[in-house]
Amino acid sequence: MHRSLWLLWGIGLAVAVGLTGWRWQIERRDRTVALVVDGMEVRLLQALTGDLEKVLESLRTAGATAVAVSPETLHDWAQIGRVTIVSHRPPLLAASSRQPLDRLRESFQRQWQQVLPPPHREGGQWLLPLPSEAVLQSPLPIGLDQELAEGVRRSGLGVVARLPNPTGLTEHSLRFWMDEVRRSGAFAVLFEGEEVLGYRTMLPQVAQALKELGVLVGILELTTQKGDRTLGQLVSERVVRVHSASLRELPNFTLPELTDRFSRAVRERRIRLCYVRFPSHLKGNPLQTAADYLSALRRELRRHAFEFGQPRSLPAVVASPLLWGTVWLGTVALGVAFLALFVPLTLGQRWALTALAAIVGLALRLVSPLWAAKIAAFGTAVMAPVLALWIGYRQTLDSGSRWRRTMKGLMACLAFLLACGVMEGALLFDHRFWLKVDEFAGVKLSQLLPLLLVLALNFSQWWETSELPWRERFLVAHENFRAFAEAPIRWGQGLLLLVGLSLVAYWLMRTGNEPSVGVASWELKLRALFEDLLIARPRFKEFLLGHPALVVAFFFLTGTPLEAKIGQWLFLPAVIGLASVMNTFSHAHTPIALSLLRTVHGMWLGVAIGLMLLWAMRRVSASRDQRVLKRQQEPLPTQTP
Repeated sequence: MHRSLWLLWGIGLAVAVGLTGWRWQIERRDRTVALVVDGMEVRLLQALTGDLEKVLESLRTAGATAVAVSPETLHDWAQIGRVTIVSHRPPLLAASSRQPLDRLRESFQRQWQQVLPPPHREGGQWLLPLPSEAVLQSPLPIGLDQELAEGVRRSGLGVVARLPNPTGLTEHSLRFWMDEVRRSGAFAVLFEGEEVLGYRTMLPQVAQALKELGVLVGILELTTQKGDRTLGQLVSERVVRVHSASLRELPNFTLPELTDRFSRAVRERRIRLCYVRFPSHLKGNPLQTAADYLSALRRELRRHAFEFGQPRSLPAVVASPLLWGTVWLGTVALGVAFLALFVPLTLGQRWALTALAAIVGLALRLVSPLWAAKIAAFGTAVMAPVLALWIGYRQTLDSGSRWRRTMKGLMACLAFLLACGVMEGALLFDHRFWLKVDEFAGVKLSQLLPLLLVLALNFSQWWETSELPWRERFLVAHENFRAFAEAPIRWGQGLLLLVGLSLVAYWLMRTGNEPSVGVASWELKLRALFEDLLIARPRFKEFLLGHPALVVAFFFLTGTPLEAKIGQWLFLPAVIGLASVMNTFSHAHTPIALSLLRTVHGMWLGVAIGLMLLWAMRRVSASRDQRVLKRQQEPLPTQTP
């Protein structure tokens, strides 16, 4: 990279460091978590104990901060005896008081504009005719459980409203549900079922109504509800991330595993609303079991310095065009340097490309800020690992002792990569990425491309021909690829290729927060151990594979030609670790301090393991040399005639 481009990159890095500090200040103030229990389970505990006030007080004392209130249906009322179905043909309801029938009548009128006749009294009951028998068979929502909401408020707990997406939603029914939320006193809303309220045709109206109501909007992680991303982007300044373990998942976990799961979600993925379902599979008194679970969860989160109450939404912050554009210019300089690895460019051509890319990026930023950020971050994630290896490789060609050149290459590579990671995080400086209502695109591809590029550099002998004229380098690369394509594939090579492809596929399936392959129990325990010791768990593929391979690779590059060739092929596992570092910073919903700490832990642990490997290799080599020397010094046996 030319000095002028280095200067441009350095200015972009300086601004990125400033944005990182700003983001850290925002995140360190966001420490309030809500522990929300399910209202239906509260009703079940009430049925078992006979006292709602006692249940709510026990849960509040144990650590609950809010209760989620769900919609009621006519079927629910019939089951608990609030209304009685007198006949199906014609459909007729009866109740001991007029109040539930009046509420049902109001719900029908406001949701579906159906005017029912007023309830009339016959004997000791109130009767209400319904428009059709289908009403008795359909799970039509009547409204939120306002009785439970009132009891929750009296107990000092907060209310979270769970909203359905009823059939035939209109402006009238939307206003009805907003009034239900307002009447319940809820500070946040969640959504029931597979769809958010208003999916698919009324999301803008729902977003506007929620903004006017001033409530938080919970978006579930690890589970997709139709329309949640779109609604989240429309109300991004009110979004709070939610984590829950479903009833189907609960029996698979012990109590410590459940608390660890929620704790990790809060610490690592910016979860601020924990939707807690009680582990009914655990034996014992149900209310006491629920209280013990909440107490354990509260202790675990308090151990990590979190507070409890109503969470606040993140401020709607976005990097200004000037700040983002400066980081983008540094990224463009990175891209031009990357292109110059493969194409001969004069200084004028490099600056022309820089100006062109800067204009295109800034124009895209004005048109679509989120896509501009995603494209820039993706390019950085792909280019940085390869450039870091190249910069480190060039350092090993300097004069000096072998260890000095090894450490220069290693430190230059890792320092440059960490700087690029900070720039990638700065390119994603937008609260919508932090809340994951939008996210980095192309995670698996950004991991695979650096590996393929390093593989191509090795096959083409691009490393060792770096001092040759461009024409000769291209000829050597062309000849190498032609020879590889024409060479017959032997059984051993085919088997090795199959094993390699399988390992790469497994690695890619393990990539991301929602991997396609499950994690073994022993690995989960090892992760928990590292988290207890280091706060931020380093990634295994960094400190156990990538960084140790990087240390050995740079050491071999400073040795004999054969060792240098081995070092180049060790760049393949090494680049997996480097790409993993960039992947860490692409997860913008993870707090930046945790990403930095995780990366640093991975680096020093990986370097330490790599140095131990070199020490062990040198000990084995020295022992072998001593045995050879000893055999050479032994006198030859005399032969008797």
